[in-house]
Amino acid sequence: MGAASGNQAANLAPKKPQSKTERANLYILAHPEGATELDILRNVGLSSGRNYFTDLERDYGFTFTREKIPNSDGIGGHYKYSFYSIEVAQMIIKAINKSRVHRKLAEFTSEQKVELLKPIKYLLDN
Repeated sequence: MGAASGNQAANLAPKKPQSKTERANLYILAHPEGATELDILRNVGLSSGRNYFTDLERDYGFTFTREKIPNSDGIGGHYKYSFYSIEVAQMIIKAINKSRVHRKLAEFTSEQKVELLKPIKYLLDN
């Protein structure tokens, strides 16, 4: 192995893995029409899904729309959380960027933000 390849390997600082919160927030952002605690469990592999919604509400001062959905067994239920504003989507992006900076990554570019905002813009246009 040459010196150049050895130095190159030494300069590659390991990045922190994507946090659970960041993964959940990306899922929430992609589903403004609604996501449930069960969706977070099934699609992101995280339990305690409601915590991700309530943390965003508490940290950024907005409230998700909640729709109570009865459980299939008729005992109890769960909530579907949704949002219908660009401002809320931008706050979720802000939360994700905060996590990215903590992981020593750049914040999303303008082009990436445009892509991330497509689901809410589609929902609002229809």
